[in-house]
Amino acid sequence: MYKSKIMPWVFIIPTLAFIFVFLFYPFGVNIYTSFFKFRSVLDQNPEFVGLHNYVDLIKDDTFVRSFVNTLILVGLVLVLQVGTALILALLVNQITKLSSLFKVTFFMPIVISATALGLMFNLFYDYDYGMFNQLLLNIGEEKFFWMDPANLVRRYLLTMLPVIWQYVGFYFIIFLTALYGISEEVLEAAEIDGCSDFKKAIIIKIPLLQNVMRTVVVLAITGTLKVFDLPHIISPNGYPSGKLHVLGTYMYEKAFSSNQLGVAASFAVIMVIAGVLFSALTNTVLKQNKDI
Repeated sequence: MYKSKIMPWVFIIPTLAFIFVFLFYPFGVNIYTSFFKFRSVLDQNPEFVGLHNYVDLIKDDTFVRSFVNTLILVGLVLVLQVGTALILALLVNQITKLSSLFKVTFFMPIVISATALGLMFNLFYDYDYGMFNQLLLNIGEEKFFWMDPANLVRRYLLTMLPVIWQYVGFYFIIFLTALYGISEEVLEAAEIDGCSDFKKAIIIKIPLLQNVMRTVVVLAITGTLKVFDLPHIISPNGYPSGKLHVLGTYMYEKAFSSNQLGVAASFAVIMVIAGVLFSALTNTVLKQNKDI
């Protein structure tokens, strides 16, 4: 069975067919749709406009703002989300007691539905009954308007906070698994040479995570480019006045609120192109170390 040249194709062909039907074909239709202007969702005879939808998007100030908001979120994710996950993995890797508890605790946010998570944070931020304001009242401070639309920077950060927090545990598990794969002999040799735990982390562990870091960064960037649910729940329609839109939420508005299916399709194409370019840039900067 293992020497047969036919058996691998028996497993590969159904997978390829599934990917083609549910990925490549819909994306091809999406590219085709991006060249047309739809008067409504049920428009059966859309007008061919060529690249006009793409030009309109580039000239759209809200699109530019949503793109900038997404790029800022990518930066925050790489620094705070991936960075926190790496630090937690290094710390948990050092302990033996209660390590399973920490693994489950840090991974727990992934299990929670994004909708439930968004509603939970909305309750945290609530002016009258929110947990944050209740904590302030308990220590003798006055209530605070956390989601004040006049303060866009604070509202943006509070909107993106659950996005960053939710996937820390996901990357934490990836890093921790990679750390377990580091040879104990290398670490013991470092200890014999008088290397402290901090130096082992900086000089040995982190460099040996180079290939894993490369994968994590690609996952973090591509995942952030298409984030939708949490920003949509916490700041619906990019409130206020679309200023807090990210790419995913603004595409949703174009497709289902404005019924501009052609523009939304071109939006999706741009997001895919951005994802491919960022992934290629990451793979160029963080080159694979074949010696690890």
